[in-house]
Amino acid sequence: MARVRWRSAGYLAVFVVSALATYNSLQTLHGHARAGRHLEVEHLHHHHHTPTSAASTPGHVRGSGADPVADLEPFHRTPRDDGEKNAGDDVETAVRRGEFGLGASSFATGSEESRRTDRIDAKPQQLATKKDDKKKDDKKGNDKKGNGKYHVLLTANDAVYVRWQSRIMYHQYKKIAADPTLAGAMGGFTRILHSGKPDDLMDEIPTVVVDPLPKGIKDHGYVVLHRPYAFKQWLDTYAADVEEEYVLMTEPDHLYLRGMPLFATPSRAAAFPFFYIDPKKPEFTPIVQKYNEVKAPIDAFAPIGNSPVMISVESLSRVVPKWHDLAVAMKQDPVADKAFGWVIEMWAYSIASAQVGVTYELHPEMMLQPPWDDSFQVKGKEAYIIHYTYGQDFAKSGVATPGKIGEWHFDKRDFTGIPPKEKIPMPPKDAHEVIQKMMTIINEGITELPHWP
Repeated sequence: MARVRWRSAGYLAVFVVSALATYNSLQTLHGHARAGRHLEVEHLHHHHHTPTSAASTPGHVRGSGADPVADLEPFHRTPRDDGEKNAGDDVETAVRRGEFGLGASSFATGSEESRRTDRIDAKPQQLATKKDDKKKDDKKGNDKKGNGKYHVLLTANDAVYVRWQSRIMYHQYKKIAADPTLAGAMGGFTRILHSGKPDDLMDEIPTVVVDPLPKGIKDHGYVVLHRPYAFKQWLDTYAADVEEEYVLMTEPDHLYLRGMPLFATPSRAAAFPFFYIDPKKPEFTPIVQKYNEVKAPIDAFAPIGNSPVMISVESLSRVVPKWHDLAVAMKQDPVADKAFGWVIEMWAYSIASAQVGVTYELHPEMMLQPPWDDSFQVKGKEAYIIHYTYGQDFAKSGVATPGKIGEWHFDKRDFTGIPPKEKIPMPPKDAHEVIQKMMTIINEGITELPHWP
């Protein structure tokens, strides 16, 4: 128990150090400060690349240009009264007045819903019909290739920070997916680019372009708020064209060690548990219950975010509308925003799942998070992903020094405005195997990808 407490405290300490590093870099880049802690979000690096054989679907077109301001990592900010309409209003009242655009449709009355043309609607019945039609077509020919596999989904916008991460992530995915001994149940791959316009990674990474949040929804600099809406558009427009009936929702800073088997079933999804998503904590329970409209038992709220999550497309189509509505409403709620901060979208996903009855089997072996995880095994099971969200600091002896800048240091936030231009020095030779593998994969991307950076 003492070790678990130390480890949890250590996670938070490294988050603080990482946040301060990002905070200082943003002050330098943009001449102003924003208070809060680091939030893992989506950005991308733009250069033209040699076309690959990646499958093309509607929206696979090439463009260019990234907004430098979009390179910013959003921070949690406490609610402010800046003169905006409805500032400080009760959330339900504001939702009923339509301030959130697509937000919190569950609060609306039936007559209000019928008048709304801009509210989110994943149309699960329409989606199911398309799937059924496709199944009928499949029966006429060969068995569906997607049977027993999952489709990898990555959401991203068009800024620098995660563009380079996305390139490395997809480069590693291709290596694993091409190796029958490592691929597991991996299927196809799609980047959901929610910038509203194509970028010049379109030929390198299989991509569909969707819109950012409508202008009527205020994200207050919290870019991850766009993620549920991106998935909504993918469900509406592209899901029926994907062979696989399951998806793995993933992020740019995920590096694959090997492909997962098909953990999900039609009746149950699979997810990685996060220690800080704990609805039973006294300070969180009242907020969770505020948005618990169906009065689900507290045990129904899984300690998860939306990534990594493996889930059937049908189940995802049930979760997404509620996830979006809750994320928007909770971000505008001063109490929820202060309590959940940079992970409020993760909380919204967990609460939404409980509201629509989607349950999860927890798999701690889904993901490693160095420097804390120093072995490829989690509770005796081989891990599948390395998540490099934390800053990495090691002494020359190979000992990790979390919370203190080490003699060897790597933090992805050091490359917020520009990607690493060349191979990064490897960790000390006695540093643990996970950090060694992590840096090997990153350096392989840097040295093997064309037109880097």
